[in-house]
Amino acid sequence: MIKKLSHTLILASLCAPAHAVIELTETLSFSGFGSTSWARSDNDTPLFINRFIKDENCFDCDTTFGLQLDYYNNGFKASVQGVKRPQDNWSNPSLEWAYVGYEVGDFDIRAGRQRLPLYLASEYFYVGQAYTLARLPTEVYGAFLGITGYNGFAVTWNHYLTDELQLSLTPYVGFNDDNKVVFSPTFELDFETDRLYGLNAKLIGDYYRWNFSVMDGEFDVTSSGTGFVTVPFETQFPISGTERNAVKIYSIGTEYEFGALKTTFEFQKTESRRMDWYGLASYRMAPFTPYIAYGQLYQEGERSNMTSTLGVRYDLLNNVSINAEYQYVQVLNDGSGAFAPERSITIPSTPLPDNSASVFTLMVNFVF
Repeated sequence: MIKKLSHTLILASLCAPAHAVIELTETLSFSGFGSTSWARSDNDTPLFINRFIKDENCFDCDTTFGLQLDYYNNGFKASVQGVKRPQDNWSNPSLEWAYVGYEVGDFDIRAGRQRLPLYLASEYFYVGQAYTLARLPTEVYGAFLGITGYNGFAVTWNHYLTDELQLSLTPYVGFNDDNKVVFSPTFELDFETDRLYGLNAKLIGDYYRWNFSVMDGEFDVTSSGTGFVTVPFETQFPISGTERNAVKIYSIGTEYEFGALKTTFEFQKTESRRMDWYGLASYRMAPFTPYIAYGQLYQEGERSNMTSTLGVRYDLLNNVSINAEYQYVQVLNDGSGAFAPERSITIPSTPLPDNSASVFTLMVNFVF
């Protein structure tokens, strides 16, 4: 019989090396992570919300740095994680989570600020060392505009179906939260959570894992800027004002390891007519891991964005990696796709001057 590991330890083994941990005491540990890059595209329209990569050398578009403190004692635990995200100034980092919890039997109960459990990589969203790609695929992970946390309660039930297969179920509810998103250099949105609830399910085996999620939320959205813009909730927000907006997200993801070959697939759909997916394949030839990925975004039943990625990851040390990556992004049907135009999109929609871009990235990731 295999040793019964906790859900957290199993995820860490699947995603290693995600964290290096410094043991301060028997009950207190400290860890950190970060990423920095050189990035450039061949299009003068900025790419990727919160990063805004364009046709000039950028050494700060991906910069991320996080610190985490964990306490655990006889079932009681507490964790705090602060992150300077790509969209943050160093003087104003984000509190990604701050919660207390208690483990009793197969149950893990948490209260406070927590990570939204939507996708395969949600638990290590900003830990670039845990990715294969330089960045998580924008088709799925950019759909919620970089909103990654919620304030509320969650209960996780961990149960072994067999000696090799674990099931984890997490219902959660959120409330009273505020998130600001710089959608483009001339347009901002402020999301105030009115209600939020969802369910996440994971199946975890020795060499694979599945993730299933559904989330339902209602927000007061305040917009400010120039013109109009369409966000993933399929709503046109005007120059200023507040509107009530609802979103329901369904997602499914799977990751399999076949020896040195690893494949990943994630699919997401909103209750409105938005659909996103990507596929990723990588082959580990230590210390190199070449990879290829492809993703698509559909809006109103039409394909509006496609991204092809080719790259290689080099593990310089067990806690330091380097990615060299090329991406080709193309927007279809007069949308904006992965672009974040410096001018807001007007009504009727004005096509981008150039609807494609090649993106070059050299990324360094580390953990400690």
